[in-house]
Amino acid sequence: MADQATIVVATNNPGKLKEFTLLLPNFKIISQSSLGITPDEELGETFFENSLQKARVANTASGMVSLGDDSGLIVPALNNLPGLQSARYAHGSATDEENRQHLKKELEKMELNQAKAYFVCVLVLVQVPTDPFPLIATGLLEGSVKTTMQGANGFGYDPMFYPKDSNVSLGEMSGDEKALLSHRGQAIQILKRKIEGFTSE
Repeated sequence: MADQATIVVATNNPGKLKEFTLLLPNFKIISQSSLGITPDEELGETFFENSLQKARVANTASGMVSLGDDSGLIVPALNNLPGLQSARYAHGSATDEENRQHLKKELEKMELNQAKAYFVCVLVLVQVPTDPFPLIATGLLEGSVKTTMQGANGFGYDPMFYPKDSNVSLGEMSGDEKALLSHRGQAIQILKRKIEGFTSE
């Protein structure tokens, strides 16, 4: 790992890639799409299973250290949806705006203008497809989703997600501000410590 400066990130989401590049400055971050890698259909029943699958697919295709990321929004009042379907909540090829509007409608059906919510991120780093000891890191951000959307920064549900004790949404925060407290930011910091511990042994 110490000699491997490049990490293939198993995502085609430009917002996620931007965050990984910001938060992992000591590595060259490249996307699987830049290598022509097509992801498999997500069949896992947990964020971990999907993240591991993504990492293995990218690693098998590239032969390089690969990082899987599976993350999503959990709203307990909606039976923990969107959950694993966060990127496809409205429909299979939904845009961020379509997903936000769908979530807004689901909340309004329950006569809610806000609800408790969590952003979850699970990262899995593998060196070979059969890696018996993948590095795993999990981050969780507690807050609430509101039907009123504010801010044009970030991506996904950021404009309608308000971290606990915050009066502004993730969509109103700068990339650096979001990185300090986001679920992905937390997970990446844990992963960095694990990489450092692994390479120093």
